[in-house]
Amino acid sequence: MKHRIYFVILLTGIACSSQPSTTAHEAGRVVNNEPGYGWTKVLDSADWKKSYNFQLFSVGDTLWTFHHDGNWYSVDGLKWIKSPLENAIGNLAFLDYVKFNNSIYGLGHFEGNIESFTFRSTIYRTKDFNTWEILSKESNLPKRFFYHPFVFENKLWIIGGEDQSQHYADIWNSTDGVTWTKQKDNVNFGKRSGSQVVTLKKVLYLLGNDVWSSTDGLNWKLVTQEIIPGEQLVGYAAVVYDEKIWLLGCNRNGRFSSQVLVSENGRDWKAQTAPWTPRGGIAATVYHGRIVMTGGKYGGTPDQPDFRYSNDVWTLERKE
Repeated sequence: MKHRIYFVILLTGIACSSQPSTTAHEAGRVVNNEPGYGWTKVLDSADWKKSYNFQLFSVGDTLWTFHHDGNWYSVDGLKWIKSPLENAIGNLAFLDYVKFNNSIYGLGHFEGNIESFTFRSTIYRTKDFNTWEILSKESNLPKRFFYHPFVFENKLWIIGGEDQSQHYADIWNSTDGVTWTKQKDNVNFGKRSGSQVVTLKKVLYLLGNDVWSSTDGLNWKLVTQEIIPGEQLVGYAAVVYDEKIWLLGCNRNGRFSSQVLVSENGRDWKAQTAPWTPRGGIAATVYHGRIVMTGGKYGGTPDQPDFRYSNDVWTLERKE
């Protein structure tokens, strides 16, 4: 869809799902506020360049930032060391890394933008976090982008995504990241790009502007057509913490917000106003019993036409 090219490039986790081809469900309930949790600023400015659309991972006892300009690690979130490990997959606005079997996998390599790009189906893996091992120079990874891979039942999964010509409504998985098998096509949630998938209490939740759930990764049930009734949400990062789904940094109806949305069931949501600046394209993970977040981009809206980028580091945890 050419009319949203530039908006898509600016954000990660874009939710551009079509209307679900099923009986309409009433939208979830949004309640202010979610008490019992507090944000703490850890760093005003981290060592990496202010940016957005990169990733954070918790691997063992180490926190990792997988950034466009390289990768950094820390054991406390305060002191960061740059790793010799380079950015293997290229433009992180289009493709993701994914944690699998205590390693990080890079699925494909993307250079350029949506109007002019090169895509290679190379599969990368690092176990030592110093070097990349190429598992396959040319795998049968679907040649698409704007999807978020996830792990379920000891397999890597891909749902939907898009290429230059279309969006997809299919499901693929792989046991090794190299050989991919299409498990289902024309899934009832419809063609979509940028949806995120999290696991809460052994249930998968597919998150866009709507929410779907599944217990097997193949059969999906509509939870709610709209996370916030009457609003379009894009650009958030989704994590599971304290047996709840947390959506961090949303663009709501074309305006960025620092509000966090929280749900125990994917249907009913509570809103928490965060102390950090409005932004989308945040990097977030759960590390040592708290949410850690950094990065993001704010701007290009009527109230803030200029773009502002972030590299501050924040944590959220339950208050005693």
